[in-house]
Amino acid sequence: MALWYFVKNGERTGPVERAELDARIAAGDVDGGTLVWRVGLSAWTRASLVDELEVPPPLPSATPPPLPVEEPAARFEHSSAATAAAPRFAGFWVRLLAKFIDGLLLYGIALLVERAVVGTVFNGVFPASRDWEAIFHLMVWTAPINTLFAVAYTVYFMARHEATPGKRMLGLRVVRADGGRVGMARVVGRYFAETLSTIIFFTGYVMAAFDVEKRSLHDYLCDTRVVFGERETEVETDRADLKAR
Repeated sequence: MALWYFVKNGERTGPVERAELDARIAAGDVDGGTLVWRVGLSAWTRASLVDELEVPPPLPSATPPPLPVEEPAARFEHSSAATAAAPRFAGFWVRLLAKFIDGLLLYGIALLVERAVVGTVFNGVFPASRDWEAIFHLMVWTAPINTLFAVAYTVYFMARHEATPGKRMLGLRVVRADGGRVGMARVVGRYFAETLSTIIFFTGYVMAAFDVEKRSLHDYLCDTRVVFGERETEVETDRADLKAR
């Protein structure tokens, strides 16, 4: 079922299901002049021009109403305050490639950790292939260290760039449902939620191929989205300056 967004009093609302949008129309919160958007529409469109909504056109007025302007805290910014841009969600394959790139980087770190542990704990001698006790001992040392590195890797880059290096290389970033930045606690929670997506035979990742907003299981659990495009920092700064004034 398609999810809808609409602009009311200069603020973007959504996503909402069609039933809720119909209720807003019936209540008069959404009229023919309200800008709406869903996946499948090429741009924000007045509700009266979307045939499936069956909303009458707005009554004519002596002066045309101003175009909606997003508040400084509005999400998914566009370079012009008079227009609103819909998010472009990242699909399964591009996210898989980003995950592969991050995996290679973390694998390199894991090899360095393993060599460091062998050099300090095992006197530079790797356990023999059938020495299960020594191999287990090596894993007891390396597993928590690698986990700490992976969490630090994810938290640092997500907090600073809204994306890990793999996602940044492909022009992706992780945001909240309203387009806002993901906080540190949510970043950590999302990292461990990915473990659940993995242990159920990667089904949690495959969900992104069938969801309208390309959400995986850990996106559902943490209320996040993966979208294309960098945040327009210049627009954010300008709006922050206006708010300060």
